[in-house]
Amino acid sequence: MVLHVAVVDDHDPTRRSVPELLRDDPRLRILPPVGTVAGLARLRHDVRLLDPDHVGPVDEIRALLADAVPTVVQTAGADPRAQVAVWVNGANDVVAKNLGRWPLADTLCEAVNRPCRVGPTLARAILSVLDQYGIPAADPLRDLLVLLRHGRRLTAALQITGLTYDRYEHELRGLRAALSRAGHGELPQDMGMTEQERHALRLCAEGWTDAEIRDRLGITAEALQLLFERALVGRMRLPNAGPHVRLLVGLLVSGLHRRPDLLRERIDELRADG
Repeated sequence: MVLHVAVVDDHDPTRRSVPELLRDDPRLRILPPVGTVAGLARLRHDVRLLDPDHVGPVDEIRALLADAVPTVVQTAGADPRAQVAVWVNGANDVVAKNLGRWPLADTLCEAVNRPCRVGPTLARAILSVLDQYGIPAADPLRDLLVLLRHGRRLTAALQITGLTYDRYEHELRGLRAALSRAGHGELPQDMGMTEQERHALRLCAEGWTDAEIRDRLGITAEALQLLFERALVGRMRLPNAGPHVRLLVGLLVSGLHRRPDLLRERIDELRADG
């Protein structure tokens, strides 16, 4: 069976290169790429390749990851917490943007045929989060993740660790649930934003005035207001883009606040009240 692959990425070079990279694989048919989550509505597909940055609001990305269609997340980012968060929310695997033709094609096929496959990038991120936050994992599963991190194929890693596939799948689902309970399913609030939007909000958190931010970004007052409206009202579904809201979100995306959990709670309250 030929798998129909949807590519969701706001980056024009990626939307051009992925179909070219995979066009000769007889197992795959690459559909016309789209730049937003909304653009997927018109595509019937079996599996998707998603870069979640800039393609839609966080709530839309979360719903997309949780639906029944297998999703491989492709990212240039190196933050293991964000990589683990998309997996906890339902992504089948996470791969780097420079992954080669055959590994990428194999990953897309296995997302459909073996949904609990974990590749080297995701295994590395999971182990990093486990070590950083002191989250326990059963020894055989941890040993297997170490092997996967170093590029071993799942079949070989199962043989080495003595795990059956069913046991591996059970342990992996348990680990995903444990990470969710520990709060590691929180997608970054700025995941859907452009770098210019993030930059402007960080400047707000650092105390820069609107006039100073306009000068730094080289844009007009009207363009700056539209930028904040797009980021906060359009992407984050907040009720307005006023100074108080800009400061809250700016503190969150910049990491300047010592209690991001409280900031998230306040932002959720604003969203609910709106």
